[in-house]
Amino acid sequence: MVDDQSFNIDALEIILTHNVGINTSEVCDRALSGKAALQLVRQNVEMHNFKSCDYKLILMDCNMPFMSGYEATGIIRSYLYEHKLP
Repeated sequence: MVDDQSFNIDALEIILTHNVGINTSEVCDRALSGKAALQLVRQNVEMHNFKSCDYKLILMDCNMPFMSGYEATGIIRSYLYEHKLP
């Protein structure tokens, strides 16, 4: 979950926990910027020796300062493509 407003992430966690039954503390990571999200993806791919990525879904705010969600998503997609990851 990526949003520059932490209360939006908190709200999403409440919805996922109470309405969907997902234990977000076990299966979700938080990032407060597109740059932080990119770093989490890179670390995860490196941890798996560039063979896989644990992230199956990234919920990204589009309007963030410094790096928009659109830009961060494009960079993440390019990074995964360069390493031949889905």
